Amino acid sequence: MSSLLDAWKKGEWGLDAQTKEGNTLLHFAVIEDHPGLVEQLLQKNAKILPNQWGLTPAHLTQLLNRLNPLRPQEERSILIYRNRDEKIHPMPLKEFEERLEITYTDSLIFDSIKTIHQVAKKCARKMQKKELRQMNHWTLCLHKSHMGLPREDLYYIRWINRYLGYGVFAAKPIPANTYIGEYTGIIKRRNNRKNRFNDYVFSYDLCGKATRWCIDAKHTGNFTRFLNHSDTPNLTSRWVIKDGITHIILFSNRFIPQGAQMTYCYGPWYWRSRSAPAPL
Repeated sequence: MSSLLDAWKKGEWGLDAQTKEGNTLLHFAVIEDHPGLVEQLLQKNAKILPNQWGLTPAHLTQLLNRLNPLRPQEERSILIYRNRDEKIHPMPLKEFEERLEITYTDSLIFDSIKTIHQVAKKCARKMQKKELRQMNHWTLCLHKSHMGLPREDLYYIRWINRYLGYGVFAAKPIPANTYIGEYTGIIKRRNNRKNRFNDYVFSYDLCGKATRWCIDAKHTGNFTRFLNHSDTPNLTSRWVIKDGITHIILFSNRFIPQGAQMTYCYGPWYWRSRSAPAPL
Protein backbone atom coordinates (compact mmCIF):
# COMPACT_ATOMS: atom_id res chain seq x y z
CA MET A 1 0.00 0.00 0.00
CA SER A 2 2.89 2.38 0.73
CA SER A 3 3.78 2.70 -2.97
CA LEU A 4 0.17 3.53 -3.88
CA LEU A 5 -0.05 5.98 -1.01
CA ASP A 6 3.14 7.73 -2.15
CA ALA A 7 1.84 7.83 -5.72
CA TRP A 8 -1.43 9.35 -4.50
CA LYS A 9 0.38 12.02 -2.50
CA LYS A 10 2.43 12.89 -5.58
CA GLY A 11 -0.69 13.11 -7.70
CA GLU A 12 0.25 10.01 -9.70
CA TRP A 13 -2.62 7.88 -8.41
CA GLY A 14 -6.24 8.98 -8.28
CA LEU A 15 -8.20 9.05 -5.04
CA ASP A 16 -10.67 6.53 -6.45
CA ALA A 17 -8.32 4.75 -8.87
CA GLN A 18 -8.55 0.97 -8.75
CA THR A 19 -6.01 -1.82 -9.16
CA LYS A 20 -6.66 -4.67 -11.59
CA GLU A 21 -8.52 -6.43 -8.73
CA GLY A 22 -10.68 -3.34 -8.28
CA ASN A 23 -9.18 -2.31 -4.93
CA THR A 24 -8.83 1.37 -4.06
CA LEU A 25 -6.69 3.13 -1.48
CA LEU A 26 -9.65 2.88 0.85
CA HIS A 27 -9.66 -0.91 0.45
CA PHE A 28 -5.98 -1.10 1.37
CA ALA A 29 -6.40 1.26 4.32
CA VAL A 30 -9.05 -1.11 5.71
CA ILE A 31 -7.11 -4.29 4.92
CA GLU A 32 -3.95 -3.02 6.60
CA ASP A 33 -5.95 -1.56 9.50
CA HIS A 34 -5.11 2.14 9.24
CA PRO A 35 -8.18 3.90 10.71
CA GLY A 36 -6.48 7.30 10.51
CA LEU A 37 -5.95 6.93 6.77
CA VAL A 38 -9.55 5.72 6.33
CA GLU A 39 -10.74 8.90 8.01
CA GLN A 40 -8.40 11.04 5.88
CA LEU A 41 -9.62 9.45 2.64
CA LEU A 42 -13.26 9.84 3.62
CA GLN A 43 -12.69 13.51 4.43
CA LYS A 44 -11.45 13.88 0.86
CA ASN A 45 -14.72 12.28 -0.32
CA ALA A 46 -13.27 8.96 -1.44
CA LYS A 47 -15.96 6.80 -3.03
CA ILE A 48 -17.06 3.51 -1.44
CA LEU A 49 -16.46 1.37 -4.54
CA PRO A 50 -16.71 -2.43 -4.86
CA ASN A 51 -13.74 -4.46 -6.05
CA GLN A 52 -14.00 -7.22 -8.65
CA TRP A 53 -15.69 -9.55 -6.15
CA GLY A 54 -18.26 -6.97 -5.08
CA LEU A 55 -16.55 -6.18 -1.77
CA THR A 56 -16.59 -2.54 -0.68
CA PRO A 57 -14.27 -1.10 1.99
CA ALA A 58 -17.27 -0.86 4.32
CA HIS A 59 -17.98 -4.58 3.85
CA LEU A 60 -14.33 -5.48 4.44
CA THR A 61 -14.42 -3.42 7.63
CA GLN A 62 -17.04 -5.81 8.99
CA LEU A 63 -15.53 -9.03 7.62
CA LEU A 64 -12.08 -8.21 9.02
CA ASN A 65 -13.51 -6.84 12.30
CA ARG A 66 -11.85 -3.44 11.91
CA LEU A 67 -12.66 -0.35 13.94
CA ASN A 68 -12.68 2.75 11.75
CA PRO A 69 -15.08 5.53 10.59
CA LEU A 70 -16.72 3.11 8.14
CA ARG A 71 -18.08 1.17 11.14
CA PRO A 72 -19.96 3.53 13.45
CA GLN A 73 -20.39 2.26 16.99
CA GLU A 74 -23.89 2.30 18.40
CA GLU A 75 -25.40 1.42 21.73
CA ARG A 76 -27.62 -1.63 21.38
CA SER A 77 -29.55 -3.87 23.71
CA ILE A 78 -30.72 -7.46 23.60
CA LEU A 79 -33.89 -8.77 25.20
CA ILE A 80 -33.47 -11.30 28.01
CA TYR A 81 -36.00 -13.15 30.16
CA ARG A 82 -35.37 -13.06 33.90
CA ASN A 83 -36.79 -16.16 35.54
CA ARG A 84 -36.89 -14.51 38.97
CA ASP A 85 -39.59 -12.05 37.94
CA GLU A 86 -40.80 -13.85 34.79
CA LYS A 87 -40.44 -10.70 32.71
CA ILE A 88 -38.53 -9.63 29.60
CA HIS A 89 -35.88 -6.92 30.09
CA PRO A 90 -33.52 -5.10 27.70
CA MET A 91 -29.83 -5.59 28.48
CA PRO A 92 -27.02 -3.56 26.88
CA LEU A 93 -24.96 -5.75 24.57
CA LYS A 94 -21.80 -4.79 26.43
CA GLU A 95 -23.22 -6.15 29.68
CA PHE A 96 -24.52 -9.24 27.86
CA GLU A 97 -21.01 -9.89 26.51
CA GLU A 98 -19.42 -9.50 29.94
CA ARG A 99 -21.88 -11.77 31.68
CA LEU A 100 -21.61 -14.59 29.13
CA GLU A 101 -17.93 -13.97 28.28
CA ILE A 102 -18.52 -13.80 24.54
CA THR A 103 -18.01 -11.22 21.81
CA TYR A 104 -21.25 -10.32 20.06
CA THR A 105 -21.12 -9.81 16.30
CA ASP A 106 -23.78 -9.63 13.60
CA SER A 107 -21.14 -10.16 10.91
CA LEU A 108 -18.96 -13.05 9.83
CA ILE A 109 -15.32 -12.45 10.81
CA PHE A 110 -12.49 -13.76 8.64
CA ASP A 111 -8.92 -14.31 9.81
CA SER A 112 -7.36 -12.66 6.74
CA ILE A 113 -8.02 -10.96 3.43
CA LYS A 114 -6.60 -14.08 1.76
CA THR A 115 -9.43 -16.21 3.12
CA ILE A 116 -12.00 -13.61 2.05
CA HIS A 117 -10.63 -13.63 -1.49
CA GLN A 118 -10.62 -17.44 -1.59
CA VAL A 119 -14.28 -17.50 -0.58
CA ALA A 120 -15.17 -14.66 -2.96
CA LYS A 121 -13.54 -16.45 -5.90
CA LYS A 122 -15.49 -19.62 -5.19
CA CYS A 123 -18.72 -17.62 -4.91
CA ALA A 124 -18.04 -15.89 -8.24
CA ARG A 125 -17.50 -19.26 -9.96
CA LYS A 126 -20.72 -20.66 -8.48
CA MET A 127 -22.69 -17.64 -9.68
CA GLN A 128 -21.74 -18.48 -13.26
CA LYS A 129 -24.20 -21.39 -13.06
CA LYS A 130 -27.66 -20.27 -14.09
CA GLU A 131 -29.63 -22.44 -11.64
CA LEU A 132 -27.55 -21.29 -8.64
CA ARG A 133 -27.70 -17.67 -9.77
CA GLN A 134 -31.50 -17.87 -10.02
CA MET A 135 -31.84 -19.48 -6.59
CA ASN A 136 -29.60 -16.84 -5.08
CA HIS A 137 -31.61 -14.09 -6.78
CA TRP A 138 -34.90 -15.30 -5.33
CA THR A 139 -33.44 -15.74 -1.84
CA LEU A 140 -32.10 -12.18 -1.96
CA CYS A 141 -35.46 -10.90 -3.19
CA LEU A 142 -37.08 -12.40 -0.10
CA HIS A 143 -34.54 -11.47 2.57
CA LYS A 144 -31.97 -8.92 1.36
CA SER A 145 -33.80 -5.90 2.82
CA HIS A 146 -33.48 -7.37 6.34
CA MET A 147 -29.95 -8.79 6.12
CA GLY A 148 -27.45 -6.86 8.22
CA LEU A 149 -30.16 -5.05 10.18
CA PRO A 150 -30.74 -5.58 13.92
CA ARG A 151 -33.58 -8.01 14.67
CA GLU A 152 -33.58 -7.75 18.47
CA ASP A 153 -37.31 -7.00 18.49
CA LEU A 154 -38.09 -10.54 17.28
CA TYR A 155 -36.57 -12.63 20.06
CA TYR A 156 -35.33 -12.85 23.62
CA ILE A 157 -32.75 -15.07 25.33
CA ARG A 158 -33.91 -17.23 28.24
CA TRP A 159 -32.18 -19.69 30.56
CA ILE A 160 -33.92 -23.08 30.32
CA ASN A 161 -31.98 -25.53 32.51
CA ARG A 162 -28.47 -26.85 33.13
CA TYR A 163 -28.82 -29.47 30.40
CA LEU A 164 -30.06 -27.24 27.59
CA GLY A 165 -28.57 -23.96 28.81
CA TYR A 166 -30.02 -20.90 27.07
CA GLY A 167 -32.64 -20.80 24.34
CA VAL A 168 -34.10 -18.26 21.91
CA PHE A 169 -37.79 -17.41 22.15
CA ALA A 170 -40.15 -15.35 20.00
CA ALA A 171 -40.78 -11.89 21.50
CA LYS A 172 -43.78 -11.40 19.21
CA PRO A 173 -45.82 -13.46 16.74
CA ILE A 174 -43.58 -14.22 13.75
CA PRO A 175 -45.11 -14.97 10.31
CA ALA A 176 -43.75 -17.74 8.10
CA ASN A 177 -40.80 -16.87 5.84
CA THR A 178 -39.62 -14.10 8.18
CA TYR A 179 -35.88 -13.42 8.13
CA ILE A 180 -34.58 -14.10 11.64
CA GLY A 181 -30.84 -13.58 11.36
CA GLU A 182 -27.50 -14.86 10.15
CA TYR A 183 -25.36 -17.49 11.84
CA THR A 184 -22.21 -15.52 12.59
CA GLY A 185 -18.82 -16.25 14.11
CA ILE A 186 -15.21 -16.79 13.12
CA ILE A 187 -14.57 -18.34 9.71
CA LYS A 188 -11.87 -20.98 10.25
CA ARG A 189 -10.50 -24.10 8.60
CA ARG A 190 -12.63 -27.16 9.31
CA ASN A 191 -11.00 -29.55 11.79
CA ASN A 192 -13.33 -32.37 12.80
CA ARG A 193 -11.02 -33.62 15.53
CA LYS A 194 -10.60 -30.26 17.25
CA ASN A 195 -14.24 -29.30 16.75
CA ARG A 196 -15.56 -32.59 18.07
CA PHE A 197 -16.78 -31.14 21.35
CA ASN A 198 -17.47 -27.62 20.13
CA ASP A 199 -21.26 -27.21 20.15
CA TYR A 200 -21.08 -23.85 18.36
CA VAL A 201 -19.56 -24.90 15.04
CA PHE A 202 -21.81 -24.46 12.01
CA SER A 203 -21.01 -25.73 8.53
CA TYR A 204 -19.98 -22.93 6.16
CA ASP A 205 -21.64 -24.34 3.04
CA LEU A 206 -21.36 -22.78 -0.39
CA CYS A 207 -24.38 -23.35 -2.63
CA GLY A 208 -25.32 -26.43 -0.61
CA LYS A 209 -21.82 -27.94 -0.72
CA ALA A 210 -19.46 -28.27 2.24
CA THR A 211 -16.27 -26.21 2.12
CA ARG A 212 -12.93 -26.37 3.89
CA TRP A 213 -14.23 -23.78 6.36
CA CYS A 214 -16.72 -23.66 9.22
CA ILE A 215 -18.28 -20.90 11.35
CA ASP A 216 -17.10 -21.06 14.96
CA ALA A 217 -19.39 -19.15 17.34
CA LYS A 218 -18.02 -20.57 20.59
CA HIS A 219 -16.49 -17.27 21.72
CA THR A 220 -17.71 -14.86 19.02
CA GLY A 221 -21.19 -14.87 17.52
CA ASN A 222 -24.73 -13.54 17.87
CA PHE A 223 -28.04 -14.81 19.26
CA THR A 224 -28.17 -17.70 16.76
CA ARG A 225 -25.51 -19.54 18.78
CA PHE A 226 -28.19 -20.05 21.45
CA LEU A 227 -30.66 -21.80 19.13
CA ASN A 228 -31.46 -25.30 20.35
CA HIS A 229 -32.05 -28.44 18.32
CA SER A 230 -35.44 -29.86 17.38
CA ASP A 231 -36.43 -32.72 15.08
CA THR A 232 -39.36 -30.53 13.96
CA PRO A 233 -37.76 -27.06 13.91
CA ASN A 234 -39.54 -23.82 13.14
CA LEU A 235 -36.42 -22.30 11.54
CA THR A 236 -34.72 -23.23 8.28
CA SER A 237 -31.21 -22.30 7.15
CA ARG A 238 -30.25 -21.28 3.63
CA TRP A 239 -27.03 -20.18 1.96
CA VAL A 240 -27.10 -16.88 0.11
CA ILE A 241 -24.37 -14.92 -1.64
CA LYS A 242 -24.53 -11.21 -0.89
CA ASP A 243 -21.83 -8.68 -1.83
CA GLY A 244 -19.69 -11.53 -3.14
CA ILE A 245 -19.63 -13.59 0.09
CA THR A 246 -21.68 -16.58 1.26
CA HIS A 247 -23.89 -16.06 4.31
CA ILE A 248 -25.89 -18.69 6.21
CA ILE A 249 -29.25 -17.17 7.06
CA LEU A 250 -32.18 -18.43 9.11
CA PHE A 251 -35.87 -17.79 8.47
CA SER A 252 -39.13 -19.06 9.95
CA ASN A 253 -40.60 -22.02 8.07
CA ARG A 254 -44.04 -21.57 9.66
CA PHE A 255 -45.91 -19.21 11.95
CA ILE A 256 -44.19 -18.93 15.35
CA PRO A 257 -46.46 -17.79 18.21
CA GLN A 258 -45.20 -15.33 20.80
CA GLY A 259 -43.30 -17.09 23.60
CA ALA A 260 -42.49 -20.20 21.53
CA GLN A 261 -38.92 -21.39 21.45
CA MET A 262 -37.16 -20.93 18.12
CA THR A 263 -35.33 -24.08 17.07
CA TYR A 264 -33.22 -25.52 14.29
CA CYS A 265 -32.43 -29.08 13.22
CA TYR A 266 -28.67 -29.61 13.37
CA GLY A 267 -28.99 -32.98 11.62
CA PRO A 268 -27.85 -36.51 12.53
CA TRP A 269 -24.20 -35.97 11.52
CA TYR A 270 -23.82 -33.16 14.03
CA TRP A 271 -24.79 -35.48 16.89
CA ARG A 272 -22.51 -38.37 15.96
CA SER A 273 -19.68 -36.78 17.98
CA ARG A 274 -21.82 -35.04 20.60
CA SER A 275 -24.31 -36.08 23.23
CA ALA A 276 -27.85 -36.34 21.86
CA PRO A 277 -30.03 -33.30 22.55
CA ALA A 278 -33.12 -33.33 24.71
CA PRO A 279 -36.29 -33.53 22.62
CA LEU A 280 -38.20 -30.27 22.28
